[in-house]
Amino acid sequence: MLRKRWRYLLPLALIIVLVPACAAQPTEEPEIVVVADYNLEAAIRAALDKTPDEPISAEELAGLTELKANYANIADLSGIEHCPNLSKLDLAYNQLVDLSPLASLDNLERLNLDRNQVSDIAPLLGNSGLGEGDQVDLKNNNLDLSENSEDMADIRQLEGRGVKVYH
Repeated sequence: MLRKRWRYLLPLALIIVLVPACAAQPTEEPEIVVVADYNLEAAIRAALDKTPDEPISAEELAGLTELKANYANIADLSGIEHCPNLSKLDLAYNQLVDLSPLASLDNLERLNLDRNQVSDIAPLLGNSGLGEGDQVDLKNNNLDLSENSEDMADIRQLEGRGVKVYH
């Protein structure tokens, strides 16, 4: 009688111990990115085909290669640094001043900043990806384009790396 009980109890004990250990591990929650500027967020949502109530994940932003956000009244680029694979970025006709979030976008090939409020392009110099064959449009900004100005020296430095700079 005792042997019959063990024959049933032993497999039952193994099931109780092993089944929870084999259960699927919980998946990590995706990193949610907050974009500071409402208008930039709207442009990103449109590019990703996301509704306003859906969160934007870092993984989704990493998949973004092109963004057209001209005439969008964007003033703050915070959050765009989570788009490391952007190769084409059109930000013409906005209110941009600070370009520092663009410094880490090493895959940029075409950058349109025409008609913004940019007065310092030093963050673009920090972008090691900008080089031979890439294009940057800086026309109609608050840059000092006189021959010996700091802005002109920065433009010459970009051109020296093979970047075609429109100014």
